Amino acid sequence: MADSSNRPKAEHVRSNYRKHLFKKRELSKSADGEGLAFTAPTIVDKIAGDADGLMPIGKIGAPLNVEIPVWPDRPDPGLPFTNVLYLDWRPVTVPASEYQSFHNEEVPDSGTLPDDEFPLERTIPLSVFANFEGKFEFRYRVKNWNSPVETDSDPSPVTIDRTGPLRPDVPDSIIVEKPLITTAVLEADGGVKCEVPDFDEDKKEFVTIAVAWLDEPPTGELDPVELAFLGLLPADRKILVPKDLVYKLGSKFHYVVYFLFDKAGNRSDMPYPVRVQVALGDLPDGLQAPEVPLADDDLIDRADAASPTTVRIQEYDNWTSEDGILIKWGLNKIKRTPVGTHLPFPLDITVPWSHLKGEYDFATGGVQLKDVDYEVLRGDYPTASPGKIEVKVDLAIPGPDNPDPEPVNPALGLVRFESFSDSATELTLADIGEPATGYVTLVKTLLDELLKDDILTLYWNGAPVTSTPYTVTGSETADQEIPMTIPWLDIEKFPVMDDLPMHYTLTRPGFNNPQESQRTFIKVEVEIVDLPEPEFPDKDDIYPINCEALIQEGTEWGIRVHIPPSTYLKEGTEVTAIWWTYGKDKLTELTVPFLVGREVTEAEERVGLDWFIPYDKYLKPTYDTGDQYGWGKVIYGINVRGEVVSSDLVEVMIAVFEDGGHCAIPRP
Repeated sequence: MADSSNRPKAEHVRSNYRKHLFKKRELSKSADGEGLAFTAPTIVDKIAGDADGLMPIGKIGAPLNVEIPVWPDRPDPGLPFTNVLYLDWRPVTVPASEYQSFHNEEVPDSGTLPDDEFPLERTIPLSVFANFEGKFEFRYRVKNWNSPVETDSDPSPVTIDRTGPLRPDVPDSIIVEKPLITTAVLEADGGVKCEVPDFDEDKKEFVTIAVAWLDEPPTGELDPVELAFLGLLPADRKILVPKDLVYKLGSKFHYVVYFLFDKAGNRSDMPYPVRVQVALGDLPDGLQAPEVPLADDDLIDRADAASPTTVRIQEYDNWTSEDGILIKWGLNKIKRTPVGTHLPFPLDITVPWSHLKGEYDFATGGVQLKDVDYEVLRGDYPTASPGKIEVKVDLAIPGPDNPDPEPVNPALGLVRFESFSDSATELTLADIGEPATGYVTLVKTLLDELLKDDILTLYWNGAPVTSTPYTVTGSETADQEIPMTIPWLDIEKFPVMDDLPMHYTLTRPGFNNPQESQRTFIKVEVEIVDLPEPEFPDKDDIYPINCEALIQEGTEWGIRVHIPPSTYLKEGTEVTAIWWTYGKDKLTELTVPFLVGREVTEAEERVGLDWFIPYDKYLKPTYDTGDQYGWGKVIYGINVRGEVVSSDLVEVMIAVFEDGGHCAIPRP
């Protein structure tokens, strides 16, 4: 017999069991034909409003947070029963019957875990979907406490998208509506019109685009400040790059590139950047043909190249200092150069020797025609000149190779000098009136390059000597010395020089580029200084100094002695002059000598120097002797290179009497 003391408790349990069983049956009856389905779980971090449960790209690297809502028919408080909760998933590509469970747990009665503590926070482990991409369904199942029956929830979709738009394909480059962006285009369109090529993508209406407008191709991640547009891609896929951004970068090639981001946040690959030509302001106009100033008879030779050779660009309309000039000489162009570094107009732009040499065919030699042209670049947009010109170029040389454009060729060696008095370094007074000799040594490296009829010409202080040049016969031998005379006629033109240069040239019939040896320097001092005689500008040529020759200077009367201009009468040079007054015997000195010394002024260098001789002190004493005349003697000296050189001594008769007396002072 059962213990009657337990009957109330057992009855209570049976009552609750019947109550839950009844509820179960009621729920089953209220379900659709496939049975009861619990409320679907919540995917916490999915993109709001997305029917496919799309997860943001930033959330799929960790477990996914889910919430399990409270379900009906949980055990009442105090019942010794639990539900079993199962978490399941299946890719939508597998049958609905093939859900896979990845978690289960016992859920206690509603007293231990009240309904208000729901939803239960759980996760879908990363191991479930770590290598998955696509759509799957997530559900939960509950095994009832009072039967083996399991009830499924409605599934919640979850979409894992790891692939950006267009992958694995690279997006097509953006399309820029106009190939040249000018100020007129920017002002008319309000910026630069671009279009993104069409593409296939799920949820295309949610695609975001980032457009960057740059001054050089991108090499990495874009800086937000470089973005010209960031937002949902317009339905027509057209983007306007603001004009202010284009103005900020100025005239040059700009680069535009974009990225697409799908709804999940995946970024597309970067398409190939598009290079856009931008030329702002009024474009260059009125260009003229180029000129080559040094092209005498349209020919550029080595001397011109050394000068150096330039291309001249005349002023054109709408120029700016930032415009670039691109010269083309021959087949190739010279490095771009800005207008501002060559102002003012006309611009003379150097053609480097390396470029001239590279465009010349040395194997062919002779005169060659080269095209010369240019274009003006606004940014990188070219405006062509009205047409090229042709210039003749001859860079061929006789004799040994010369890597430089200058005519001096070190391979020619030095002239050996020999004076009449056997000096190798100087000409002195002992060599006056005599020729000297220059010797050219035909070293082997020179001889090997000489041809019959080549001409060697000796130069003295930059001018060819008047003796006959040497013509190569072809029978010369190595290290032979070729003597060439330096006539006295050539030497006396430059009587004094500390470093007089001499060299020789090698020329060849039909060649435009003579080659020169390096300079040999000698000292020359073969000058005989011959100063002009002093003059008496106020005296009549056929008469002595008389009363009529007197002039007034200040309060005194007298005569002038004039020292004529000469090679040696230079500004700042010291001049000394002496006057003596003698009786008629030219021996008796009537006064002390009159000596003056001073420096020559700039004006006196041009016209000569005047010296005033007072009448009372230096002329009248010849009358006071009782004789009718006397004599004046004058000489002057100039400091020439540290030594005083004198003029000839000049004598002049003095006859200062009239009307039975000496000259009337003051003069009438």
